[in-house]
Amino acid sequence: MKREDYKEEFKEALFGAIEAVIDHKIGLSAHQLIMSYFNDTEGETTLERAVKTIEKYSQKEFPPLDERSRKLKASLNRLAHAAEQWDKD
Repeated sequence: MKREDYKEEFKEALFGAIEAVIDHKIGLSAHQLIMSYFNDTEGETTLERAVKTIEKYSQKEFPPLDERSRKLKASLNRLAHAAEQWDKD
């Protein structure tokens, strides 16, 4: 896979995770804002930056593990995998 593919997969995973957190579909203008937040966020890993971005955009903290919906868990797993692939590249 090329770096651009990893980046696209990561972005889609990030948007999906945000939609799962806020339980609402986001539009294209939100995509730009989210990526701006991500690019401005500090962190050791791509996943850490993504989690901070999700919290900033959603204005929510993540629910405890036992309170997360199946959709949210799946979205976060996809995000973690995509972030790991990006960091490896």
